[in-house]
Amino acid sequence: MRNKIGVGHASIGDLEKKYVNLALDAGRLSQGEFVYKFEKNFARLHDQRYGIACNSGTSALHVALEALKEKRSWKNGSEVIVPAITFIASSNACLHAGLHPVFVDVDPVSYNINPDLIEDAITDKTVAIMPVHTFGQPCEMDRIAQIARKHDLAIIEDCSEAHFATFNGRPVGSYGDVSAFSTYVAHTITTGVGGVITTNDPDLAEISRSLIAHGRACTCERCIASNPESVCKLRMETEIDRRFMMVRIGYSYRIGELEGALGLAQLENKDEIMKRRKWNAAFLTEGLSRFSDYLQLPEYPEYIDHSFMMYPLVIRQGCPVSRKEMVEYLERNNIESRPMLPLVNQPVYRNIFGDIEEQFSVAKWINDNGFYLGCHHGLEQDDLEFICDTFAALFKSTGY
Repeated sequence: MRNKIGVGHASIGDLEKKYVNLALDAGRLSQGEFVYKFEKNFARLHDQRYGIACNSGTSALHVALEALKEKRSWKNGSEVIVPAITFIASSNACLHAGLHPVFVDVDPVSYNINPDLIEDAITDKTVAIMPVHTFGQPCEMDRIAQIARKHDLAIIEDCSEAHFATFNGRPVGSYGDVSAFSTYVAHTITTGVGGVITTNDPDLAEISRSLIAHGRACTCERCIASNPESVCKLRMETEIDRRFMMVRIGYSYRIGELEGALGLAQLENKDEIMKRRKWNAAFLTEGLSRFSDYLQLPEYPEYIDHSFMMYPLVIRQGCPVSRKEMVEYLERNNIESRPMLPLVNQPVYRNIFGDIEEQFSVAKWINDNGFYLGCHHGLEQDDLEFICDTFAALFKSTGY
C-alpha cells in the first residue's frame, strides 16, 4: 500500500532549518528580527504597508474585527456579511468580537460569496462584508468593493486560503480595510501555527498590534519585534514603561522567533511553491476532465490567478456514486479528502441560528456533494497519476 496522499503539506528545507538554527543561536525566542522581517515581507507581497503576525488565522480575523470595531465605534450585535460556505473560523471570529454574522449564499462555480445576493442581506445594522477567498480562488472583489462603498461598509478579507492569489493583477488582501491570513501547517506557506493581519491603515495596525499583546500601549514595531538593546524613546515618555501600560482589553496572540524564521524562509521559496501547486492542479484537471459529466472541476476566469490551497470537486446530478461512496473509496486507496467547508449546517450553528441550511440552496448542494483533495507542492507526478487512476477504477466499477 502506498503512503497516504494528504490534503496538506509542510515543506521544510535547508533554508528553514538554517533560519531556525540562527534564531536558536541568537538566544531569543520571543518576537525579534525574524518576526519583524517576516511581517514586513509578507505585507509587501500583498501590497500592504503593515503586517502584524499572530498565532493563527482565526486570531487574525478576530483582531481585525476588534480593531475595526474600536475605530468605527461599532456596537455589539452589529452585522457582518459572511459567505455560507467557509471554514467556521470566519463567522466564529464575528461572534468572538461581539458581532453578528449574516450568511449569504455562494456562487455555484467559484464557491465564493455571490455578489448578486449581498445587497439583499444589508440592513441598518450591517457594518462590514467579509469576502472569503475560498480554496485559493479570489472573490469578485471589484463588485464587492463597489457595494461596500455604496453602503459605507468596511471590508475584512479572509485570505487564509489564498496567499499570493490575484484578482485583475492585484493581490488579495489589498482590497479590504484589513485582511487576515493563516500560516497554519497545511497552508500555502507555513510558520507551523500562525497568521498575519495586513492593512494600509496605521490606526488599525496600531490597535491590532496592541490587541495581540495584552492591549499594551507600546505598539512601535521596533519595540515589540526588534533588538531588545534598542530602546524606543516613546517607551519612557510616561511614568510607566509603555510596554507594560495596558490601554485596552487584549489577548496573548503573539508568535515567536522560531515561527518568524520558518515564515521568512517560506516567503523566499514562495515562487516555487506556487508554481508547483498550479502545475498539480492543472494536471488533475486534465486527468479528471473525462469524468466532468459526473464531477464539477474547478473553473475560474482568466483575470484570476488561483493559488490552489486545495482542489475542490462537487458531484453532479446523475453521478452513479454518492459522495460517501466516493470518499470512502478514495480513503481505502490512501487518498485523503475533506468536506468542502460546511458551515450553516454545523451542530453548534443549528443551536445558535436554527435550522437555516435550506435558505442557502447552493451551500446545501455543496454540503451534500462537495469534497476536496490535496494539490499541494509536496505531491509528485506519480501521486497525481494515482489519484486520476483511482477515479478511473471507481467509475469503471460502476460500468462507466
